[in-house]
Amino acid sequence: MCEGDIITRFELAPRAHTRLLLPMVQAVLAQAGANLSQLDLIAFGRGPGSFTGVRIAMGCAQGLALGLDLPVLGVSTLATLAQAQASVQLGGARAVIHAAIDARMGEVYHAAYGLGADSIVQLMGLERVLKPAALLAEWAQIGAISAEHQTAPLIATGTGFGRYPEVARAAPWQNVFADALPEPRFALALAAATPRAAWQDPTQAWPVYLRDNVAHVKAS
Repeated sequence: MCEGDIITRFELAPRAHTRLLLPMVQAVLAQAGANLSQLDLIAFGRGPGSFTGVRIAMGCAQGLALGLDLPVLGVSTLATLAQAQASVQLGGARAVIHAAIDARMGEVYHAAYGLGADSIVQLMGLERVLKPAALLAEWAQIGAISAEHQTAPLIATGTGFGRYPEVARAAPWQNVFADALPEPRFALALAAATPRAAWQDPTQAWPVYLRDNVAHVKAS
């Protein structure tokens, strides 16, 4: 984000993060006519998501920031997904946005967001990792997504809704974006709305995994 202009690179490249990331940084800076020493802040996707991808993002951000004596800011991938839909206002009411990412191992990362000032998403509750059945049972118990309880349109976004169609069918969603992925321009919007007091020393930046146990043993 340079003087209000947003310049990004976005590419699906499994297992090529380490090879592509720094050249993408250089290409974005070149297009902006800027260099690393002119940056005010380095924001990174802090998760939840692919453990390897989150570590690479954080490690790259920390390495650059430490060398340049810059602050960093970890941005939620779930909030980034929700922010992409933040401009959606239907029927005169602001939407409630549910973001869900396929977490593998039969689970999803999930969080719900409302719209705050300047159409910046605000977390409602907690970011969690849980099984789709548990999420459905919770929704059914509290009636949180039933049609009769809705005062705002419901938006669903993220690969969790594509991986588990039963979740996508569980509510009167106004729109479902089941193949949506976190894109950097929406993370930038969240970073720009974050007060400087919340910027972090790079040594204090941490990923958010949500899941503690990552081992998966295949049945013999």
